[in-house]
Amino acid sequence: MRMICLVALLWINHTYAAPIEAVSNLAAESMRAVSEGRVYLLYVSRMACPYCTQLEQGVLSPTLKNDGYLPLVDLRELAWEAEKVVDFDQQVRGAAEIITRYKVMGTPTLLFLGVQGNELVSRITGYQSEDFYWYYFDEAIENVWIELEGR
Repeated sequence: MRMICLVALLWINHTYAAPIEAVSNLAAESMRAVSEGRVYLLYVSRMACPYCTQLEQGVLSPTLKNDGYLPLVDLRELAWEAEKVVDFDQQVRGAAEIITRYKVMGTPTLLFLGVQGNELVSRITGYQSEDFYWYYFDEAIENVWIELEGR
């Protein structure tokens, strides 16, 4: 019973922790982000992942509320449990299939993607604390801009 309550609390906390928009159409969303001059950032999560909840509360939610990041990043969540997502080739797939293609081994994982679904810079996997995470997050965004300007 205690385990059921813990799982329920984790699920509730994860579900309501951050107003991150769920992925619906990878191709359209990435195209729109790039056309608006923003980085398409795909956040891979799991419902009962305590590290996902910590990342959302410590980094991702503040990012969505920060006027400095809003013009730079289009953040979308791809929950492992999602059943129908339009992939980059316009085919409807389950999130698990898309996540497997990217060889994501655990959550949370941040993927910095181009319009074709290619990873522009190294992903960020895992979460321990926000102390160093902000550094890696900012560095990845800066490296995406360097990558895009070099094309």
